Amino acid sequence: MQAEAAIERTPKGARATGCKFPFACESRSMISIPGPRADLKVSATMRRVILVRHGESELNARQRQESVFCGQLETPLTDHGRRQALEIGKQLAAPGRYNIEYAVSSALGRAQETLELILSRLRTPPAILPAMAAFNERSLGVFEGRTESDVFSEYPHYRDDPSLNRFRADYKQKAPGGESLAEVTVRASRGFTECLQQSSGTLLIVSHCQTIRCLLAEKLRIEMQEALKIPIPHAMPILLIQSPDHEWRQELWGQ
Repeated sequence: MQAEAAIERTPKGARATGCKFPFACESRSMISIPGPRADLKVSATMRRVILVRHGESELNARQRQESVFCGQLETPLTDHGRRQALEIGKQLAAPGRYNIEYAVSSALGRAQETLELILSRLRTPPAILPAMAAFNERSLGVFEGRTESDVFSEYPHYRDDPSLNRFRADYKQKAPGGESLAEVTVRASRGFTECLQQSSGTLLIVSHCQTIRCLLAEKLRIEMQEALKIPIPHAMPILLIQSPDHEWRQELWGQ
């Protein structure tokens, strides 16, 4: 079974041409995401982590009309986002397929609600770890909740200055009072390790677009500029498996 997800549009300044991942998470395009693979076989001794982005939020939906900086701003799920979460919960509940034993979300409401809805569909409830700010979306500081036009009217140098204007898609640049992707990578990776230490078997993490990209770059040893091109649709699974030599590989991918 295949599911489809609407993804938000690419931020201004992001480069899509020549990208081997043809849709960024903010694209307006529709992409097809394969459902769980029937042939997936994993040793019981391997660690598995399922990364899921929260369902569509109200601000995600608003982005179709105007560009608004979200970051860590609280914004609830839309009805569509709730349906997305329930659907992925149904997929993750497939008998003998995932066997989720532990679950955790970011500390933001949209991720917590997504996790709650997923759990409502699982046949066997996993152990729930406390929500972790380590998995929050990247902070955009004083820009959060403001439109792009409003921000650039007050902060034109964040539109015009090359040392600042890639703050949305650069590893080190950041919005005033916000976080760089380098900082997100550090905190998310620490949270990832902490959760592994507190759990066993398969771990489900419900997080956010840029945070998941940072984790993929870190765990799969992908260059950040390449990781930023990876599509991270709402409520679709990315499965990471740790091999006996402690290297991570990806098994499910949205393309």
